[in-house]
Amino acid sequence: KNASFFKDRMKDHPVIQIQDEIGDSSWFGFSLVIRPGLGIKRSDLLNKLKDAEIECRPIVAGNFARKEVAKYLEHSVFSDLPNADYIDAMGLFIGNQHYPIPEVIVKVSDFYKDIS
Repeated sequence: KNASFFKDRMKDHPVIQIQDEIGDSSWFGFSLVIRPGLGIKRSDLLNKLKDAEIECRPIVAGNFARKEVAKYLEHSVFSDLPNADYIDAMGLFIGNQHYPIPEVIVKVSDFYKDIS
């Protein structure tokens, strides 16, 4: 229910993109990625979440090839990873709960609602 409410509230958000649902999402959390070209910093969104007393974490994605642990793993990178870099720099997630959290979802969906 939380995921359905989140998707409905955030589907056309002017600043925040959400993940595309492919039918297999676990919905342990809700990803938030700032749309490109708006001049809004991730730290601005982090501060809004902190002020609203909403905990967040980095998205469990981004550019894994740039993480410290990658030096311990055998791997190859064949080109630049601009989308992974963008998610790493401009994305985060808030956790879902096993109980209804509509007030949290409403707070997040109201961030930047007056931007044009």
